Amino acid sequence: MTGRSDGPSTSFPGNEVLGRSPALNGSSGSAYTGRPRRSPFQLFPPLSDDEFAALKADIAVRGVMVPVIVDAETCETIDGHHRLRAWSELRAAGVRVGPCPRDVRRFNSDAERVEAAVSLNLARRHLTREQRRALAARLRSEGWSLRRIGEAVGVSHPTVLGDLKIGKDLPIPEPDRVQRQGGGTYPARRASIIVTSDRDQDRAAEALRSLGDDAPAKLLDLNRAEERVRLANLTRRRAEAVNGPSEHSGPAFDLRTGDFREVLVDVADASVDAIVTDPPYNSEGVPLYEDLGSFAARVLKPGRLAAVYAGHLRMDEEMELLAAGGLTYVWHGVNVLPGRHTKIRHRMVFGQHRSVLLFSSGAYRPRKWIHDLVTAEGRGGPEERSLHPWQQALEPVQHWVRMVSEPGELICEPFLGSGTTALAAVLEGRLVLGSDIDAGAVATTLDRLKSATGEQSA
Repeated sequence: MTGRSDGPSTSFPGNEVLGRSPALNGSSGSAYTGRPRRSPFQLFPPLSDDEFAALKADIAVRGVMVPVIVDAETCETIDGHHRLRAWSELRAAGVRVGPCPRDVRRFNSDAERVEAAVSLNLARRHLTREQRRALAARLRSEGWSLRRIGEAVGVSHPTVLGDLKIGKDLPIPEPDRVQRQGGGTYPARRASIIVTSDRDQDRAAEALRSLGDDAPAKLLDLNRAEERVRLANLTRRRAEAVNGPSEHSGPAFDLRTGDFREVLVDVADASVDAIVTDPPYNSEGVPLYEDLGSFAARVLKPGRLAAVYAGHLRMDEEMELLAAGGLTYVWHGVNVLPGRHTKIRHRMVFGQHRSVLLFSSGAYRPRKWIHDLVTAEGRGGPEERSLHPWQQALEPVQHWVRMVSEPGELICEPFLGSGTTALAAVLEGRLVLGSDIDAGAVATTLDRLKSATGEQSA
């Protein structure tokens, strides 16, 4: 039974069902405990007691198989009220049932929400005449044509005309467009993200709101949608920073805009206490590991460490290139990642950690015990997560700063990105020298440092 859409219930007298997602009523996995309310998008009659019991029994065995549709802006349930109610009641009763999948979508108006609620339920069971007339009146008030209403409720448009006792028809919108009540059209398809937890529902809604009209009209992966947001923010910062200075300095930091092989060429040999860096892992970025190795071998003090974040798929190449640059392999650290994990589909692997390679300049000279594993607590709040397409969590970077250096020492980061390493170094009482080829990334780093320390740039 859960293979079909159970549809939004009608707002007929006496019908009270769930109108909001459980994301608004507790942590992930918790049952809905809020007071039932009527939703303006519950347009169809409720399931009978027997039908609801059958749906509930099916969900108890197979789980919710059709995602509940949730509005990104209001968190209102657009479709799937019965599924959500059945799932919540089962969880409240202690039944072990999997998470309820939610399809978070962005709508521009209530007219679009009504359109979605109806279009998802065209194959519903028969309506009585009174139910059909009530639904037709509601859709007519939304500006629907008689023919379109007839298609939705399964009758001819003359029958709809008789139900409503009106005699004026309206044009039917083209199949690939949906007509707005106040004029104009919008695409029938819209941006959509499938999620299975309260936390991810909030993330999806935030991403769709941030993307706005730039969200592509298709099903999106949550991580890819958030990456689009970060890239859009970085593009905005590039435009803002393009006419600014190329260097920024303060008592604890020195930031430079440009390729590290050029703008850090003046760094003296054997003058840096440690390198903590997160180079790009893509095909264009991997060759940089050899130049990074050469730079680190030159500027690091003898026996000091470079902690280098590395990608999994080409780690063998990355390690060979760091060694070819003149560094010596010491150890392999791990950042354990929380939450839903990356699927490497062609390897059939769930990626649950980030690798951190430890290399030294010449023979390693241990100074302290190193803890090689740290658990990330996420990517911070919404503002922090939106800083950069490849944003890293702050806490693990602070851990590696502590492992490879002492307070007052100089940390170098040739790939600043959003400035997480720079911020971690300053928060841990270190000095930082950093660069990035992207002026927007340098500007973001500067803002984060100034916000954390109150220092003014020069």
